[in-house]
Parts: sequence; C-alpha cells; structure tokens
Amino acid sequence: MSYINQNGQDHDSEALPLSVRRYDYKDKDQFDQILTLERERLLDSMRHSRVISDIDTGSGRSEQEPTTEITEYIIFSIDPTTFNRDFLSLDAIPNFSIRTSFNPNTKTLIVKMVTGEHTQLAFTLHRAVDKALARMGLDEALYQYLGVDIDMNGRKKQPDMGWGPRQPLHSYPKRPSVVLEVMVSETPKKLRQDVDLWLDPVRGNANVVIAIKLSRRRAMVTIDLWKRDTVDGKSINSQHIEVSKNKYDEVKLSGGPLVIPFCLLFLRDPQTPRETDVIIDKEWLQMVAELGWEMQFSNSH
Repeated sequence: MSYINQNGQDHDSEALPLSVRRYDYKDKDQFDQILTLERERLLDSMRHSRVISDIDTGSGRSEQEPTTEITEYIIFSIDPTTFNRDFLSLDAIPNFSIRTSFNPNTKTLIVKMVTGEHTQLAFTLHRAVDKALARMGLDEALYQYLGVDIDMNGRKKQPDMGWGPRQPLHSYPKRPSVVLEVMVSETPKKLRQDVDLWLDPVRGNANVVIAIKLSRRRAMVTIDLWKRDTVDGKSINSQHIEVSKNKYDEVKLSGGPLVIPFCLLFLRDPQTPRETDVIIDKEWLQMVAELGWEMQFSNSH
C-alpha cells in the first residue's frame, strides 16, 4: 500500500515532488512488482501529458509546464541490513533501469526510474565527452560510472553517469570526479540537494556536476555545470546552457559550448598544448537535445 509524501518527512524526500509515492519494502519480488506498476503509471502520465500538449499547440510542444506533477521517483522504507543484502551483495542482480540513493540513518531508499529520454541524453553526452577526449588521445584514460553505487560516508548513491581518471592521485579513491545527473521531474530543491551531496568533499567528493533537465512537454533542454567554490566550499553554478525548438522547428542555443575543466576531471594539470579543457561544442549540444526530443516525442515510446 502506498501513500503520498506529506510534510515532515526526512530531508531527502522533502525535496521531491509531493506526488512521490512511498512504500514499505518487503522483498525483491514486491519491489519488482511495484517498480513495474509505477513505471507504467509514469509512462501513462507522460503520454497523457503529451496528448494534452498536442491539443494545446498542435506540435507536442507547449510554452507552459503542466500543473499536474509527473515524477519518476519512488520512495521505500528499508533497513540497512536488508538493503545491503538485496541491493549490494554479490548475488544482487544490477537493475540498470533505475538509479538509487540510500540513507541508512533515515532507512530511506529513493528510486529514480530511468526512461528512454534519460538514457538517450546521458549516452549522447557521454559520446560527446569521449569524442573530445579522443582528439587528445585520452579516450581510454577514464573510468565510467554508469549507475555505480558510490559510498558517500555511509550513504549510497548512483549517478546517471560519471567519469574519473584511471590513474588518480594516490590519495584519491576510484570514484567519479565529474558526475552527470539527468532530470525530468526533479524540483530545483532536489537538484540543489543532489549537487551539494556530490560536491561535498566528505561525501560525494566530486569536482563537477553536470545537470541536464528535459522539459516534460516542450522541446527544451537546460544544461548546468556546477563546481565547488574553493573559497567558501559552496556549490556554484558556473555555466547555464539552453537548447530549445519552436513550432517552426527552429533551434535556439545559448550559453554554449560546455567546458569541463581538465584539472577537475583528471586531477592534474594538462600537458599543453595537446591536453586542454574538455569542450562540448554547440553541434554536440544540439545533438544531445535533438536525440532527447526524438525519444521523448516518439509515438513508439
């Protein structure tokens, strides 16, 4: 039995949309059944949202976000022992259709259901990063962290994608130095919470967070790059990019290219002139958005 999240819940879930449903975890069979039910509910809501948008605009693209919340999140109450057994043990079967974040202190498991849009955006940006690195001969110099459980000082969280050097400094553990988060329904509060968590030197210990947000009803993608301010330690939004398409299929892009500082990704200074910052040009940024829109507005999705 599920119930809608109310005020007064733990800090993690308070940042999520109010429409997020909560369940008491019983076992993996129950988890899989709920996941199937909630995924179908999510896809039905997204399809309905697009139908309404078609009626409003005739193009599947609306200038206003819907007032009804659509969310790809589910929350489970689960104790740490059960979580470790069912999700982290050697016998656990990886589920690449979800991303999870577990807080043992609140016994809260937050599950994000990955849609086709999420996957397309993440892999297209990964390809762009890979191409940029190949020009410097560094395409084999990184580990990829797709849905990998990252230990955050007792907490466990999975990025949509992450990159980190294969040969980091001896004092730096194998974990992503740059993290990608892809969002559809995530609230600004939840985004900032995730960014702060990843950039916290004690918990996530990442240097950069790239956040891609896809509008639910119109052809709009925003890409933000966050870094940790070295002076006060706070997260700062150092780059904001928007890619949109109007009803005449004209694409507008502002704020590009996307620049990932070399030293923050590889944890060392570049060997000039061959090595430079990782630059994702406007052509690739437009491709990220276009492929996301194709997946989002496809009749077959």
